[in-house]
Amino acid sequence: MKKLMKFIQYILILIISFSIVSASNVQSDEIIKAMKDELARSMKQLKLESLDKPYYIEYTLRVSKNYSAKAILGALTSNTSNESNILTVGVRVGDYKLDNTNFFDVGFSFFGSTDDEETFQNREIPDGLNYDVLRHELWLATDAAYKRNSEIFAKKLAILKNIVRKDTISDFSKIPIKVTIDTINFSNFNLNQYADISTKISEIFKNYPSIEVSGVNFEYLPDRIYYVNSEGVEYIKDNYFSGFEATAYTQNKSGIPLIQYFSAYSKNPSNLPSIDSLTKGVNAICSNLTKQEQSPTLDETYNGPVLFEGQAAAEVFAQSFAPNLVAQRQPLSEGFSLGMNSKTASFQKKIGGRVLPEFISVFDSPNESKYKNSDLLGYYQVDDDGVVPERTTLVENGFLKTLLSDRTPIKRVLTSNGHKRNGAPLFSNLFIFPDPMRATSEKDLKSKFLDLVKKRDLPYGILITKVVDQNIFSTSLMSLTYGQISYFADQGTIPVLEAYKIYPNGKEELIRSVQINSLSPQSFKDIIYIGKENYVLNYLAPSVVSSFMSGGDPYIGASIITPSIVFEDLEINPIDKDSPKPTYIPNPFVKKN
Repeated sequence: MKKLMKFIQYILILIISFSIVSASNVQSDEIIKAMKDELARSMKQLKLESLDKPYYIEYTLRVSKNYSAKAILGALTSNTSNESNILTVGVRVGDYKLDNTNFFDVGFSFFGSTDDEETFQNREIPDGLNYDVLRHELWLATDAAYKRNSEIFAKKLAILKNIVRKDTISDFSKIPIKVTIDTINFSNFNLNQYADISTKISEIFKNYPSIEVSGVNFEYLPDRIYYVNSEGVEYIKDNYFSGFEATAYTQNKSGIPLIQYFSAYSKNPSNLPSIDSLTKGVNAICSNLTKQEQSPTLDETYNGPVLFEGQAAAEVFAQSFAPNLVAQRQPLSEGFSLGMNSKTASFQKKIGGRVLPEFISVFDSPNESKYKNSDLLGYYQVDDDGVVPERTTLVENGFLKTLLSDRTPIKRVLTSNGHKRNGAPLFSNLFIFPDPMRATSEKDLKSKFLDLVKKRDLPYGILITKVVDQNIFSTSLMSLTYGQISYFADQGTIPVLEAYKIYPNGKEELIRSVQINSLSPQSFKDIIYIGKENYVLNYLAPSVVSSFMSGGDPYIGASIITPSIVFEDLEINPIDKDSPKPTYIPNPFVKKN
């Protein structure tokens, strides 16, 4: 039976090796063979005098391509494609109960043990990849990982001798042994086609001379990942992502900075919106930005009911609630603490407690590729540990049931539920869904919201339809404005891009330059009403566990699916900070009479 299974696995790998040629034109079966051969040799022979042999080794090879195009005002400024092969080797010394992980040492982490040691994490290896080259790179990286991690384990043991250890949970959990193939046939990609689209879209900004700076970016990142470990887990999977972003910045006559963006993301670039839809979206943000130049801000801080619709509802869940659903473990350290993110650790000890109203539940479902007609950016069939994920109920009727985990146990989550993504746990496709008996139509939701405003005897309520995306803010907008959008960057706040005063008679008034000041994970227990119609937010989620600690990417594709929501009471502040002086003479695109 075992021989039959091995034969079937070999045939599967052989089949996909002809479905796509990797960046270096080496076939998949040759890559897997090199990884398994070197893994077997290392597990058998790797041993330093007076040190334990590794009990576990894993190899990950990422064969990547990167296509990108950038355009400004109808001119193509960048049109690039490149390829890379990135190798990461994991070596564990000790045993499942106690090994070299879950330990932070400032000396090793920042400076290493020597000045000239080989790298073993995110190691760039030659483009001319073949069996011999890969074996050679694996050998060097494995040797380096073993030496480093043996030193770390020795130091960890020394520290444990001098403390009373409170965290006695195992360092590593076991998983089912699976061989998984999750690949597609990548079609030939024409970057010039998308570069032309980006150029045409960027030209739209010429029609809005009051906008000072603007830019359009397109990116497509297809990866093939090969993985083997010493337990017998193997997979070959494809990760792929494409995105379109248009960003704009201006100042009103008083010098107050104003920003807007339009974004669209999908797994496959062919599923991105049509050029007509992109044109419509960019014209909409330009029109809105122009209106905001003439719009007022709040005269004073607003405290009262707030209605979040569409993107804003999904984004506040994404920024303030979802990161707390990830299991985090504080590493053992000596005199220096770095690991668990205190800003996203509110729920680590709250399993069993109420975190939402009892009419709201939350689940994460990585293996759903679509919701209605929308691609879901968080879709995958196997996580980075080789675990096949299933739908995970996180919050049931308001009460927290579990957290999203990988193979690093925490006190209340001892096993993996298949959510390791780019080096650490993260949500994928997060669904916020209400009790159908409590869900409200959009029309009735606004009516109930206005009833709250009247009961509070407030002159108006606040409707928020768009807030800043963290990734776009930190990358595209920061670069485009040379840091001038720091005007929006008060710590602990969420800048608002589109908001309205809604008066008791239903009249709406656009306002600018406000921020959400009081939103915390605990605030979500005070959601008082929720809608029926779901909005799908595909976005690049910031990693919860620092990429410095995990070795993964700082942003990972994810999806949030949620209806509109009403908070009973939130604080909305006007942004009141010094700003740069506006330009002295008009934009050259202003037409002269």
